[in-house]
Amino acid sequence: MGVIGKTLRFTLGLALGAGIGAAAAMLAAPQSGKVTKEQIQARLDEVVSAGKSAQNEREKELLAYWEQQLELKDEKA
Repeated sequence: MGVIGKTLRFTLGLALGAGIGAAAAMLAAPQSGKVTKEQIQARLDEVVSAGKSAQNEREKELLAYWEQQLELKDEKA
């Protein structure tokens, strides 16, 4: 079996293990499904918000860098 086959088997095993672990955690959770769903949604909202904020900051940084490069190019011309 080649490297690709071993990598594929490992990845599938990892995904299967993660799925089984997630299912077991949901079944063993000490709170109701509604509360768990609300907590997951709140966490997801936080992650999305943080991602959008990071994206906006990175866009500003890249725009400033691009403008700086244009100014340097104009100075050389």
